[in-house]
Amino acid sequence: MRKIIFFALFAVSAIVAMAQTNPKSGYVITNTGDTIRGTIDFRTNEKLSKQCDFWVNNEKTTYKPGDIEGFRFDNGGKFFVTRRLNVTGTPDLYFAEFMVQGKMNLYCVTYNGDEYYFFEREDGEMAELTNRNTSYATIDAANQGTRNIIQEKQKQYGKVKMLLQQSKNAMMEMDDNNMTKKKLVNVVRDYHNDVCTDGSSCIVYEYDEKTDKIKTHLKVLASYAHHSKEMCGSQIDPDINYSGDAFEIGVGVDIDLERAIKGFSIDLGLLFTPKYSSSNEIKGTDHSLPLKYEKSVLNILFGAAKRFGNGKIQPIIRGGGFVALPLSSKETIYYNNGKSPAPVDNVSTTHYGIYVGAGIQMPIGKHYARLHADLYKSLEQTKFGEMTKIGVTAEFAF
Repeated sequence: MRKIIFFALFAVSAIVAMAQTNPKSGYVITNTGDTIRGTIDFRTNEKLSKQCDFWVNNEKTTYKPGDIEGFRFDNGGKFFVTRRLNVTGTPDLYFAEFMVQGKMNLYCVTYNGDEYYFFEREDGEMAELTNRNTSYATIDAANQGTRNIIQEKQKQYGKVKMLLQQSKNAMMEMDDNNMTKKKLVNVVRDYHNDVCTDGSSCIVYEYDEKTDKIKTHLKVLASYAHHSKEMCGSQIDPDINYSGDAFEIGVGVDIDLERAIKGFSIDLGLLFTPKYSSSNEIKGTDHSLPLKYEKSVLNILFGAAKRFGNGKIQPIIRGGGFVALPLSSKETIYYNNGKSPAPVDNVSTTHYGIYVGAGIQMPIGKHYARLHADLYKSLEQTKFGEMTKIGVTAEFAF
């Protein structure tokens, strides 16, 4: 038992710790204005603000802000440029993400979880707006922190509105204190619509919110499970093990976290066991009685998966926890040579525990399929109510 728990924890830790590159096609812009096409490591916004890992012909170059003018991902992807900005109190160079490029530029730099927005008018005047991601240890600290944030925002909003004063619509949009990336882009778009009077939009580039969305994949599952150990909470004989097999069907969701860890995803699922049935015997001194255990179960899975490599067939490892909720359950003893059934009530048991597994993932067009085997082990600390099973599962994700 301890070995299984240790292995599961080790496997999950390994999944989280293994960070590989997440290559996407794009190009860098040199300080002389030339472009070089290649592959860029597509990581979190905070990591991209600090460096650009770039490959050409399998040769890697790491650029820091100032080494190049900027870089951009293909297919309408993110666009970063070198800018000297005051984020920490002292001006420094960052790769700032272009949110809007035009007569009013809008940049964003993510630093320590906070988002720093910079509005830059075409004459060079600039104003800042900070969206802080805060947490506090005490109520007093939270109250003081909230007051500080309110004061900071009031000061910043005033400067931003001064910068936008040529556009009444843009200033009215800035009255909303709950500002998102999409809303700020709308503000700057309104500014351009009001100040561009020659019939053009004046916007050279605009951020696409899809580039920041976390990808999710709905999937269907089918599984065959062998229960090598199955005990219920109120069984007649504590020495009986209800081993048996069952088919399972279900649905799930994969949440990709590619930009943080290559190939890493959160794995959520619901598996329904329509019928699990096991037969055994209660042995007496001179006879034995047939015994049957039946149940249907809803399995809730919550874990993580990590895939490796870039080939057509990629190995994966999985790990996480599960809860098995019995929807129906009964234990029946058969007397008189199996002709007189005597059901036993209240035999339902909720199992909870851990699972670890491994398998492969294969792309199918824009979708993918997985095949993996998993070991499930319940962690109940009682004499009864234990469960161990091995499942082989096929998945198809949309």
